[in-house]
Amino acid sequence: MLGAKWSLSVLARLTNGTHRFNELLRQIDGVSRRMLSATLRQLERDGLVLRHVYARVPARVEYELSDTGEALLMALAPLLDWGQLHQVEIAEARERFDRLQLWRAESQELQTHSQQRQPRVPGVY
Repeated sequence: MLGAKWSLSVLARLTNGTHRFNELLRQIDGVSRRMLSATLRQLERDGLVLRHVYARVPARVEYELSDTGEALLMALAPLLDWGQLHQVEIAEARERFDRLQLWRAESQELQTHSQQRQPRVPGVY
């Protein structure tokens, strides 16, 4: 249920009350229409989000947290607080890791390239 990448983002946005699909789409940076739709459907299936359809032209659909969704967010609040508190440290660690990976790849490429360019002379090492 929470394994989906966008689930927590959607639930967190819904803590502020009822939202329409396009409002959520604008508020959640990087999510596609298709992924938001699939995430909302799954959260509704899990009983964490309520979907209200109003018979109008055009149809109006709103989403809100269910009581179960609110209880889940209350349980996750310490984890979310921890994430916000350590957000900078996590970003710095990711940046260090990515730089190290890039350095390793470049070193490996340089090593491979230098081995290919040196002709081997029989009997000389």
